[in-house]
Amino acid sequence: MSLYASNKPTLDFEGLMNQSYPIFLEIIFYIGFLIAYAIKLPIIPLHTWLPDTTEKHIISTCMLLAGILLKMGAYGLIRINMELLPHAHSIFSPWLVIIGTIQIIYGASTSLGQRN
Repeated sequence: MSLYASNKPTLDFEGLMNQSYPIFLEIIFYIGFLIAYAIKLPIIPLHTWLPDTTEKHIISTCMLLAGILLKMGAYGLIRINMELLPHAHSIFSPWLVIIGTIQIIYGASTSLGQRN
């Protein structure tokens, strides 16, 4: 009997990756994790907290936010969603490419109007 075939809770990521999950369950988990990581990244339209945060805090806090904390959302999206939920990721990856392209165009067009 495999170590991972039991009903014991585990945090062993390698063991969780080698398991197969029902596609419906993968999609539900993927959407939940995607919303959480989209807020952390921040992805449009869930980015409204970022301008307020960078405007109101001191420079060192903004550097920490931009340098480390925002990257955690991308890391989680790649590490958890992509590796742990591969079937759901193959369904959602074209949409992520579209959202990423919109982000690039939106960011470039709004940066032209910035004064600070």
